Amino acid sequence: MTAIRSFIALEITGAAVLDHIEKIQEELGRNRARLKLVEPQNLHFTLHFLGNVESARIPDIKEIFQELKFPAFDLELSGLRCFRPTRLRVVWVGVSKGADECIKLQQLLGQQLRGRRFSLEGRKYSPHLTVARARKGANRAQLLPVLDILEQYANYEFGTTRIDEVKLKKSILTPRGPIYEDIEVRKLG
Repeated sequence: MTAIRSFIALEITGAAVLDHIEKIQEELGRNRARLKLVEPQNLHFTLHFLGNVESARIPDIKEIFQELKFPAFDLELSGLRCFRPTRLRVVWVGVSKGADECIKLQQLLGQQLRGRRFSLEGRKYSPHLTVARARKGANRAQLLPVLDILEQYANYEFGTTRIDEVKLKKSILTPRGPIYEDIEVRKLG
């Protein structure tokens, strides 16, 4: 049986928000820091990383999606951050409005997935949009310029995007980076 590396996500569709993110990414890419920028088509909020799911289990997830009842909502993105400045690995954008809805949707899906015996991560969910990752082998000196950019954009307002669908995504890992494909899309609202 084949396994499909998959996750459940919310995608950013607001053109203005994407433009702001792209400008910040350009700035991150201009310095000498060793960062891998997330491609615009790959920007998303992960709700649940499912890992390798047997293809025979995909219909269970699709059924959860079909039964899902959740309203569409707005996400207001603000602030450029990282989880641990002393060991910078991931640069991300935060949520100033809509985080509660994001968390409720993540929890609702988690209950349904656990009820069907899917194994999920146990850590507390914190909605964030990854925009860059430190490359392997990058040392602190190579990442110092990023800390200055994080400070400069700590309170930056990226804008608001409408979240009106949730997606089950397939992730194909390649040497050039991941390729994501939609497996199932569920409209919200």
